[in-house]
Amino acid sequence: MTLVQEKNYLKTSEKLNYAPSTLAKHIHALEDELQTQLVEYRSGKIEMTCDGKRFMRYADEMLSIYFKVQNEFQQVKTIGSIRVAGGELMVGFSFGEFFVDVETKRQDISLKVNAICCARVPEWLNQNEVDIGFVQTLDPQAGDDGQQTVPLFEERLCLMVSPDHPLARQKEVRMSDLDRQNFSYTYEDCCFTDEFRRCLTQSGSRPSSELFLGSIHAVINTVQEGDRICLIPYVCVPKVRQMGLVELNWVDGFQIYDVILIQKGVYRSHSINCLIRMAREYVQVLKRREETKEIVIL
Repeated sequence: MTLVQEKNYLKTSEKLNYAPSTLAKHIHALEDELQTQLVEYRSGKIEMTCDGKRFMRYADEMLSIYFKVQNEFQQVKTIGSIRVAGGELMVGFSFGEFFVDVETKRQDISLKVNAICCARVPEWLNQNEVDIGFVQTLDPQAGDDGQQTVPLFEERLCLMVSPDHPLARQKEVRMSDLDRQNFSYTYEDCCFTDEFRRCLTQSGSRPSSELFLGSIHAVINTVQEGDRICLIPYVCVPKVRQMGLVELNWVDGFQIYDVILIQKGVYRSHSINCLIRMAREYVQVLKRREETKEIVIL
């Protein structure tokens, strides 16, 4: 029905969040099932055949019934279980309060949250290990071809150290000041870790040592106890400050993006749609707070 309205495969695929090739396969599969041609390319547009016009009457009825059923059952307060995956910094720090709030206040939603490296979230989605991903990325359109990105906000990457670190007393810190410093990271394949290391090399600076510890809490512990530096997204800084670290005035920093990833062409439950809507509302809350007001809502 959308293809008939738009008369164009590309516009239809964008409207339905399908790849054009997937949309074409769906149309061909329907034509094979009915053993007839439903649409044809005529005068630069997609037009219905005679059989396509006959089929449209039934398609309209089927969609009408589908929406009635969906509306009927969305009124019932059943628990929707959602499997979430995301980077530890995002699901544990940036959106930690949000997930607790959802579990506490929404009796109709049950969450199972997995903290993994952001780089692995698209693969988990593809393998149907999770229903939705929360990731921090360098690309606001992150995700595989079969995935849809829901942008949330833009923030800057920050460097944090113990109060006794020599750079903590420096007014401005540049890439050149990071030469021969010691760093602690979560994952080597984390997108912003990889970009930071690339920028460090490009500036001519070389780390004295690097640790990849997986857990952000392990990273913070090594920074608390020694002369190490860690990478922290801006929204996470207030919580990390509570753990005794201080932010460097890093003037050569770069921006990262917080987004949601979902599969294209897969039915999204009422619970998942609610979670996405509430996440976007939570971003508005972050923007109003003094300590996180610098974010840019996407």
